[in-house]
Amino acid sequence: MSERSEPFGAQMVILEEMVFAANEMLDRARTETHLFSEFISKMAGSHSVKDLKTMCEECGQHQIDFVRRDCERLFRHGERMIETTSNLFSNRPES
Repeated sequence: MSERSEPFGAQMVILEEMVFAANEMLDRARTETHLFSEFISKMAGSHSVKDLKTMCEECGQHQIDFVRRDCERLFRHGERMIETTSNLFSNRPES
Protein backbone atom coordinates (compact mmCIF):
# COMPACT_ATOMS: atom_id res chain seq x y z
CA MET A 1 0.00 0.00 0.00
CA SER A 2 1.18 3.49 -0.66
CA GLU A 3 1.32 6.10 2.07
CA ARG A 4 -1.68 7.82 0.56
CA SER A 5 -3.96 4.75 0.64
CA GLU A 6 -2.94 3.68 4.18
CA PRO A 7 -4.97 6.39 5.98
CA PHE A 8 -7.85 5.60 3.65
CA GLY A 9 -7.62 1.92 4.69
CA ALA A 10 -7.64 2.88 8.36
CA GLN A 11 -10.62 5.19 7.80
CA MET A 12 -12.49 2.40 6.03
CA VAL A 13 -11.82 0.01 8.92
CA ILE A 14 -13.09 2.59 11.42
CA LEU A 15 -16.17 3.31 9.30
CA GLU A 16 -16.89 -0.41 8.92
CA GLU A 17 -16.59 -0.80 12.70
CA MET A 18 -19.04 2.04 13.30
CA VAL A 19 -21.52 0.49 10.88
CA PHE A 20 -21.04 -2.94 12.47
CA ALA A 21 -21.60 -1.54 15.97
CA ALA A 22 -24.75 0.31 14.88
CA ASN A 23 -26.11 -2.81 13.18
CA GLU A 24 -25.30 -4.92 16.24
CA MET A 25 -27.11 -2.51 18.56
CA LEU A 26 -30.15 -2.43 16.28
CA ASP A 27 -30.18 -6.22 15.91
CA ARG A 28 -29.80 -6.67 19.66
CA ALA A 29 -32.66 -4.26 20.40
CA ARG A 30 -34.87 -5.97 17.80
CA THR A 31 -34.15 -9.42 19.23
CA GLU A 32 -34.64 -8.33 22.83
CA THR A 33 -37.95 -6.68 21.90
CA HIS A 34 -39.09 -9.86 20.16
CA LEU A 35 -38.08 -12.03 23.13
CA PHE A 36 -39.84 -9.70 25.57
CA SER A 37 -42.99 -9.68 23.43
CA GLU A 38 -42.91 -13.47 23.27
CA PHE A 39 -42.42 -13.64 27.05
CA ILE A 40 -45.41 -11.36 27.70
CA SER A 41 -47.57 -13.30 25.26
CA LYS A 42 -46.71 -16.63 26.88
CA MET A 43 -47.21 -15.19 30.35
CA ALA A 44 -50.67 -13.95 29.38
CA GLY A 45 -51.50 -17.42 28.03
CA SER A 46 -50.41 -19.23 31.19
CA HIS A 47 -53.26 -20.67 33.19
CA SER A 48 -51.41 -22.32 36.06
CA VAL A 49 -48.25 -22.19 38.11
CA LYS A 50 -46.98 -25.21 36.14
CA ASP A 51 -47.53 -23.28 32.87
CA LEU A 52 -45.64 -20.29 34.31
CA LYS A 53 -42.75 -22.51 35.40
CA THR A 54 -42.55 -24.16 31.97
CA MET A 55 -42.74 -20.77 30.25
CA CYS A 56 -39.94 -19.35 32.41
CA GLU A 57 -37.73 -22.37 31.68
CA GLU A 58 -38.34 -22.06 27.92
CA CYS A 59 -37.76 -18.30 27.89
CA GLY A 60 -34.63 -18.69 30.01
CA GLN A 61 -33.29 -21.25 27.55
CA HIS A 62 -34.09 -18.93 24.62
CA GLN A 63 -32.20 -16.13 26.37
CA ILE A 64 -29.18 -18.36 27.04
CA ASP A 65 -29.15 -19.52 23.41
CA PHE A 66 -29.38 -15.92 22.20
CA VAL A 67 -26.47 -14.80 24.41
CA ARG A 68 -24.37 -17.77 23.25
CA ARG A 69 -24.99 -17.00 19.55
CA ASP A 70 -24.37 -13.31 20.16
CA CYS A 71 -21.04 -14.00 21.89
CA GLU A 72 -19.96 -16.38 19.13
CA ARG A 73 -20.80 -13.77 16.47
CA LEU A 74 -18.89 -11.06 18.34
CA PHE A 75 -15.92 -13.39 18.83
CA ARG A 76 -15.79 -14.14 15.08
CA HIS A 77 -16.01 -10.41 14.37
CA GLY A 78 -13.14 -9.77 16.79
CA GLU A 79 -11.04 -12.35 14.99
CA ARG A 80 -11.76 -10.66 11.63
CA MET A 81 -10.88 -7.26 13.08
CA ILE A 82 -7.57 -8.54 14.44
CA GLU A 83 -6.79 -10.04 11.04
CA THR A 84 -7.77 -6.83 9.22
CA THR A 85 -5.74 -4.66 11.58
CA SER A 86 -2.77 -7.00 11.29
CA ASN A 87 -2.98 -6.84 7.48
CA LEU A 88 -3.26 -3.06 7.61
CA PHE A 89 -0.05 -2.80 9.66
CA SER A 90 1.80 -5.53 7.75
CA ASN A 91 1.23 -3.67 4.47
CA ARG A 92 2.63 -0.47 5.95
CA PRO A 93 5.89 0.65 4.33
CA GLU A 94 8.82 0.81 6.72
CA SER A 95 10.14 4.28 7.46
